[in-house]
Amino acid sequence: MSIVKIELFASEPAFEPRLRRRMRSRNHLLRVSYWGKAKQAAALFRDVVYASLRKGAAAAVQIAIPAMVVQALMLALALSYFFVPASLVVFKAIVTVRNDMGLCFSFLSLGAIAILAESLRPRGGDGKKTSFWISAGYAFFVMGFLGIFTDLFYMLQDSMWSRLSPTAKIVAKVMTDQFVYTVLFANPYQTFLYVFKDCSFESRSFFERITPFKNFYVREMLAVLITNWAFWIPTTAILYSLPLDLQFIMSRLAVTIWVLLLTTITKRNS
Repeated sequence: MSIVKIELFASEPAFEPRLRRRMRSRNHLLRVSYWGKAKQAAALFRDVVYASLRKGAAAAVQIAIPAMVVQALMLALALSYFFVPASLVVFKAIVTVRNDMGLCFSFLSLGAIAILAESLRPRGGDGKKTSFWISAGYAFFVMGFLGIFTDLFYMLQDSMWSRLSPTAKIVAKVMTDQFVYTVLFANPYQTFLYVFKDCSFESRSFFERITPFKNFYVREMLAVLITNWAFWIPTTAILYSLPLDLQFIMSRLAVTIWVLLLTTITKRNS
């Protein structure tokens, strides 16, 4: 029994270095494996971002003319607000009507903007043709309900960040808007419903397009989200900096450009 013990203890010094070498080699392989996977994931993410930005840029080129018309109107309204005192009556009247009508005005105003965007968007190159009035009516209800949800969210934001300084409030609102509300609700809501519209309201075509969901998310939903960030982060920062009387109408006109972008990005052949 003592001889066995002596042999076991005598073998330990030779065994431990080999074990440590094996463990170091294994840990090194694991680090290399994890590093390789991380590099692949980073490269994939970079490619997805670049592809999404290219898709958004291509959509922006397609809607350039109607978008410039809307931007010119926004500039004219801003100049009139700051340099034509008589125009303040109109802006204040719009805000008064909005306050009196509440969420009904939110629904009707954003629905009307969706119809305006539908009438401005280029129609060449569409696959299956859908009647303008069907598309406009559908967009009216989709964006109308989004107007209600968005205004409710903005009311929540006003109460959440009321104690912050003006600059901190703008930053907090933009970050919460774009990285919480948009990611969790607005982007999926808009993408799914506008893809359904692009599928000519055919359920079978829609489900074939969104499955497998992982591919659909990377290929289409993420493209809408990244384009949304590229457009809305600077836009909301500017809008939140404007006087309240001007903020509402400018935000609605900005939505016109966004709906044009959204409609173009969610087209199957975009």
